[in-house]
Amino acid sequence: MKFVKVAIARPLRKTFTYKNLLPNENIVGKRVFIEFHRKKIVGVVVQMCSNVDEEFEIKQIISVLDETPLFESNFLKKIKDISQKFFFPMGELLSLFTPNLMRKPKHSDELQKYKIDDTKFEITNNFLKKLTDEQKLAVKNIQNSKKQEHLIFGVTSSGKTEVYKHLIYDEFKKNNSAIILVPEIFLAPKIYEEFKESFGENVFLYHSNLTELQRYKIWLNCQKKSPKIIVGTRSALFLMPKNTNIIVFDEEHDQSFKQQDKLRYDAKSLAKELYQNSKIIYSSATPSFKLLQKVKDKEIDVSKLFKRIGETPTPDIFIESINKTKLVGGISETLINKINLNHKAGNQTLILINRRGYAPVYLCNSCGWIAKSNCCESSLVYHREEKRLKCHRCQSSWGLPENCPECNKNDFEVKGVGTQQVELNLKHTFPNIDILRIDSDSVSGKLRRESTLEKIEDKNPKILIGTQLLAKGHDFQKISLIIILNLDFGLFGADVHLQEQTIQLLIQAAGRAGRSGIKSEVILQSRISHHPLFKKVKSGSYELISQDILSEREKLNLFPFTKLIYLKAEDSNLKKINEFLVRAKEKLSKKNVEVYGPFEGPVSKVGYKYRMFCIIQSNNDKDLHNSASGLINALDKEKRTISNWVLDVDPINVT
Repeated sequence: MKFVKVAIARPLRKTFTYKNLLPNENIVGKRVFIEFHRKKIVGVVVQMCSNVDEEFEIKQIISVLDETPLFESNFLKKIKDISQKFFFPMGELLSLFTPNLMRKPKHSDELQKYKIDDTKFEITNNFLKKLTDEQKLAVKNIQNSKKQEHLIFGVTSSGKTEVYKHLIYDEFKKNNSAIILVPEIFLAPKIYEEFKESFGENVFLYHSNLTELQRYKIWLNCQKKSPKIIVGTRSALFLMPKNTNIIVFDEEHDQSFKQQDKLRYDAKSLAKELYQNSKIIYSSATPSFKLLQKVKDKEIDVSKLFKRIGETPTPDIFIESINKTKLVGGISETLINKINLNHKAGNQTLILINRRGYAPVYLCNSCGWIAKSNCCESSLVYHREEKRLKCHRCQSSWGLPENCPECNKNDFEVKGVGTQQVELNLKHTFPNIDILRIDSDSVSGKLRRESTLEKIEDKNPKILIGTQLLAKGHDFQKISLIIILNLDFGLFGADVHLQEQTIQLLIQAAGRAGRSGIKSEVILQSRISHHPLFKKVKSGSYELISQDILSEREKLNLFPFTKLIYLKAEDSNLKKINEFLVRAKEKLSKKNVEVYGPFEGPVSKVGYKYRMFCIIQSNNDKDLHNSASGLINALDKEKRTISNWVLDVDPINVT
């Protein structure tokens, strides 16, 4: 055919017409080199057509870059559906499935030097552990289930990993592949090594910190039909390995499975669309409320593992009130004594504080001036080691002021506590104890991550201090005391997701204790110890806690009993955002659809731009989607009045 429609990796919700360089050949799914707005770029042909009705002169394709299609026609139809579901341009979506090396104008012949032979490896079950009765039943239930999705709801240390390892082994014998998704790069190497021990060279580690060439070689391997396991973060979904029959979401509840910029996809929803013939297994000790409700509604199946392997005891949970209490580096003297006794017993202590840096507030004692970012409406965090003030929103950094910009005095102090301050004070209090801080500042870079993981696995007595990174998936054998600081803020606020995430963090952190059979304690330090939620938390049963909260939410018709989309907008002019959202609200208001707002975001300004949002809500998925689609169609015809806006499907927060 004479013409083709080309999708390009630009934020444009349309395809572009070009003259076909090879009119007698079907080039759908192939990459092409084209001129677009005076720039030469790579696009993907998504449709052939014999006649077009264009107002402008139609350019010809410069060259076709592939001998065989990169994408099949059926896959392109699926991508179009996903593009419409997440309100994301098709060209940008397709680019996520294309390795960086292939986004450049390189002909497929130029990349042949990286070609990989399709090797078949021998699989043995030498490293598979014997399953408990609970685990065997879970394997059997998943294999016999006719539903696509299955939840493994198991307390920490109940052997969830071994269940899906056996499931993958059975699929390997049928020449099928698997993807194991983990929430953080920091967690990926541990699971990778564990599976490599069982499955050898069939296991590949994939994440954004790999080089372009490393990622391209893994992508090439995924085009082969030999069975393989991909262990990686959410972006591993876009590899599309041949014959994938199992996808596992380890720590399913984690927020990191939701992309927070560009294509704001929930990896769990996307996996269902992309891998419609594969089993999707969610594994967690604290499953998301949305998933638990789907279990109750019998939309997905569940297997429960509520016995710890080896009958290791569950920790006792206590609430430590710190009202009118003197704190040492953010920790009460009572808990300092407990840390000392725990060390003398030869055990480890874990202190969780979900705040990086030394202190979150740097202020002038004389006049009350507080150091704030000039581009974000947030306080600058004092980082003592670097002697810098940092914005944790836009990552900008400032030197310490010599004098207060308001009163010109040198009378500064800090308020609040971060991981660095806890570390420094504990080193002063316990000079002879090994203390290890783990947060995104201390584990950035491959070598630092590997070194930190080695220290974590060391069983010698020590104190571990860190953010939520420490509450995710680690197997600490000698921890018998866990102290959790500064989580009071998570129990309040307008964001309906925050309470759920706080409870998950508490229970996950508690699950790091008592794994080697030693008696353990988890202590939550709080200024609101009377909060009714703490009574439920002390039971340690996430199942009971979630049932109570879901029951309350059902009465109030709150998420997950109603469907949500957030309309988020940003601009340097606050008045313009408000006007934009008010107009959008009028367009969104339809039958069976409620729209609330506009509201200021919890952080009202980031990177010199103000942020506001509206909540679009309905009990009917179709009505909700039609309302949002109608808004897009209307706004695409109008002149843009603000710098950016986005529809966030499956939102997890309002930032």
